[in-house]
Amino acid sequence: MQLIAITDIHGHEHFNNTIAKTISNADIVLIGGDITNFGDEKEADPILQNINQLNNQILAIPGNCDQQSVNKLLISKEINLHRERRIIENITFYGLGGSSKTPFHTPQEYNEFEIEKILSGFEKTDTRFHILLSHSPPAKTKVDKTFIGLHVGSKAIRDFIEKFRLDLVICGHIHEARGVDTINNTLIINPGSFPKHYAIINLNEKIEYELH
Repeated sequence: MQLIAITDIHGHEHFNNTIAKTISNADIVLIGGDITNFGDEKEADPILQNINQLNNQILAIPGNCDQQSVNKLLISKEINLHRERRIIENITFYGLGGSSKTPFHTPQEYNEFEIEKILSGFEKTDTRFHILLSHSPPAKTKVDKTFIGLHVGSKAIRDFIEKFRLDLVICGHIHEARGVDTINNTLIINPGSFPKHYAIINLNEKIEYELH
């Protein structure tokens, strides 16, 4: 199975033909939040429509910069993964939107207790792969470090990864921390801000990825 992971769109509606073809060819499109730039469902809708015209197999979460009405839009389109678990072809997807607390008081933020409570509601399933789509990165990794070197990821997310022994985590939020890391045997990918960057992930006997 091939996934394309895109995150931190921040209102960009348009992308080039190469990206369009990649989206079309993927089995599932994972959208990791910040669809808008502090916008509502009216800003998010045309972005999602553009992607849906290319590929209607979408799982999406909101980011901290998306208004609450974006959550309702994702639910109405039946693509929401925030606080949800979906099983597709022997793969379990878990979703966590919003972000851990920031100094900027953005629309969707959670403290560590709230994040832990959301994640504790998930039960692990007997599938081949287990994947977390989270806007926030886990703490103390290469993908949660700001441009001044501070680690700003979530400890609760890291604890969840270690407890569930996930195969893959797709995150975003920290644009400058685009890259890859591991926690034990869990692969962590921050694709970077779309449409400039994205990730292609192939799930076969093992997980293979490309950062673009």
